[in-house]
Amino acid sequence: MPLDATEAKPAAELDRPRNPQGADLTALLTLFRDSSAIGPVAATGVLLLGLVAFLYFAKAFLLPAILAVLFSFLLKPVVRGLRHLRIPNAIGAAIAVAMFISVTGTALYTVNQPAKVWLSKTPESLNKLERKARELLQEAERFIRRGRQVEETDRPVSATKNVLADVQLVSVANTVLSYTTSFLAGTLELLVLLYFLLAAGDGMLQRLVRVLPRLRDKQEAVAIVHQLERTVSRYLATVTIINAGHGLAVGFAAYWIGLPNPGLWGVMAFLLNFIPYFGPLTGAIILTLAGFLEFDSLGRALAPALAYLAVHTVESNFITPTVLGRRLTLNPIMIFLALMFWTWLWGVPGALLATPLLMTFKILCDHIKPLAWVGEFLSG
Repeated sequence: MPLDATEAKPAAELDRPRNPQGADLTALLTLFRDSSAIGPVAATGVLLLGLVAFLYFAKAFLLPAILAVLFSFLLKPVVRGLRHLRIPNAIGAAIAVAMFISVTGTALYTVNQPAKVWLSKTPESLNKLERKARELLQEAERFIRRGRQVEETDRPVSATKNVLADVQLVSVANTVLSYTTSFLAGTLELLVLLYFLLAAGDGMLQRLVRVLPRLRDKQEAVAIVHQLERTVSRYLATVTIINAGHGLAVGFAAYWIGLPNPGLWGVMAFLLNFIPYFGPLTGAIILTLAGFLEFDSLGRALAPALAYLAVHTVESNFITPTVLGRRLTLNPIMIFLALMFWTWLWGVPGALLATPLLMTFKILCDHIKPLAWVGEFLSG
């Protein structure tokens, strides 16, 4: 029985050469042309790009505000404890801010003089590092060539290099001075806003509750804010204590090895440990350079960096995971991506804030049902 047209058509199509790439491309173009979801996706993309641009250009405003909010989470338990002693919020906030200023000022005063000494020795240190690097390269060349006698005379350090080092120091000093005014203004804004946030107590939350229309929304907002304050304050306090112990261990190790100014290296380790990945790497590099500047033998020169890495290994693999627990542990990949993003956006302050901001975002996602999967994805 002969095939009709409807049956012959599929048979003819089976004999044609197939072009999967062309078919897929045509289907994709058809989807983009006919889909009604393109408009919302494009609008979301534009909104995200606008948000990134806003974060970049509003750094001078947002950075003190975000720091003030995070420090308020850290210091609110102090204000609450003073309130239990019948001390008003206004006075308790002043006491907490004074404690914060005293601790920060003491740390800066501790490292001020040693840092000045190291900066004053920078031209001499650069020349010394250059000579040591040249000696190491010559030793490596002799080791590779084995029996060959290579006679090389060290080129004297010319005055031009000293002049260039001085010019670089002047350039760095001018850069630091150019940021001094904005830094002082941002610090003042941070302290004033921190005081107002601590003195307000639960006043801001009460105003937020009044604005929300439904009782369920009010209860949910109160639960989210309280949980956010408790978790972030616990996280920041725990990490600060761990990093302080890390800095003390590095300082004692530097003192035991014989590296001058152990307090400087302890404070440096404390601050750099707030920056995941890049912070420990930077600390190891700095201590390696300091070791080569202070000691002649290779073993003693590498000892400060090796001690720093040993302390960091114990802290990051045993102490921090045990103390924080899984509930406050973040996905390492997401930490690295957040670190890259905030460092690119805000530089060193962004690197310091990357992990606290990611933790805050995770807590918010955990308490908002449509974003619960994001919070689970951010977990370690």
